Amino acid sequence: MAELVDKQMEETEDDPIMPDEVDSSEGSFQQNISISSLMLMDGGSHEMNPSCSYKSSSYRSLENCVKFPDHIKQKEDMEIQDVVRQYALCFLPAKSLSRFKTVSKEWLSWINCPFFVHTQTNRFRHISGLFCQFPGESPSFISLNPVAYGVPNPTLCFLPEPVDVRTSCNGLLGCQSRLGDNAYYICNPVTEGWRMVPKPILYHGPETAIALAFEPDILNFEAQYELICAVTLPDQAALQFEIYSSRTNSWRVSNDVCLELDALPLNGDGFYTRGFVYWETESGTVLVFDLKEEVYGIVSLPPSRKPTGALTDMRGELCYLLPHKEDDAWSIEVYGNMDMSLRCIIPLHSEFLGHLVDGECRALAFVNDDTLIITLGKKVIAYHVRAHRMERLSDARTDGFVKYIPYVNSFAPVGHFMHDAA
Repeated sequence: MAELVDKQMEETEDDPIMPDEVDSSEGSFQQNISISSLMLMDGGSHEMNPSCSYKSSSYRSLENCVKFPDHIKQKEDMEIQDVVRQYALCFLPAKSLSRFKTVSKEWLSWINCPFFVHTQTNRFRHISGLFCQFPGESPSFISLNPVAYGVPNPTLCFLPEPVDVRTSCNGLLGCQSRLGDNAYYICNPVTEGWRMVPKPILYHGPETAIALAFEPDILNFEAQYELICAVTLPDQAALQFEIYSSRTNSWRVSNDVCLELDALPLNGDGFYTRGFVYWETESGTVLVFDLKEEVYGIVSLPPSRKPTGALTDMRGELCYLLPHKEDDAWSIEVYGNMDMSLRCIIPLHSEFLGHLVDGECRALAFVNDDTLIITLGKKVIAYHVRAHRMERLSDARTDGFVKYIPYVNSFAPVGHFMHDAA
């Protein structure tokens, strides 16, 4: 018994832990340390340290085992480039991020990793430009800032066939083949990822109007979006809504059938915002579709509407932009609320427009809470409302109706079915 006590005393003297740190209620001292939860998400790789167990006789190796790994930076050791990489890059557009890949191998791995792609898709939502397409021609891209925003192939030549750009939402484009099969494609022109949508259940004739709904979810890494199609039934004054879901990679037909003549025919494709899809009709109304409940409604447009007006999302609210000229001054009348009453008038100051004041004005969209996109004469213009500042973006086509579709420059994914139907 005395020999056992002497042995325990020798072990205690070798132990670097002070006696008052030992729980006196325990007959013997044993400490287990697990570092299995220490992980690094950097450059798309996940690295885990092995779990280690320590008893009092092995305490001399404790310092080496729990030493913070060299490739993991603690907050106090982070430099400015580490802070920028981890906390600021996700708020930048895709074109800028593509250039930043050349900063270092570490930045290249970080920007390419799925976690960062997911974060950037959720953080960056600014309209970066407009896809423009003249009937029968390839699409092009008009950037609001060519230094920051852009796509590698604006003609979408990476798709297997020529397409018409028809709708856009949070970085994804909805396109349709110009060939005989009229197949639908969902793509991201930045990553050149794409998905061919399965053949729909109903017959989609030339009168079919579509809209893409995509709301990135910070809690869901899967790309979940829907393509909503307002389909005119053959030989009937009625509309049915057919919806493609990326979650199931299949179509479904809504039970709600629109029989109101005020909703027919539709004046081109619509857009999605905050759970609702909006299509302008040729009869002076707006067809509204509640995507969650899958029911429709009708909203009237202003009686003074013109072909040069535009239905748009303005600071989270459905609005109608109508150009108006009085004497030598242009202004944009903004109509809103459910009754589409006049909300405000945005003057386009002639001193900033110069000789363009004599041209025809067409409203395109209101973007990023401050900027009107219009065509004036032969120019596409971004007019910054608060600063009363005008930027010439591009030359405008005047020999026919051109589609201008707002676009977000992000890394939004198209999902796991990429290229599966090609």
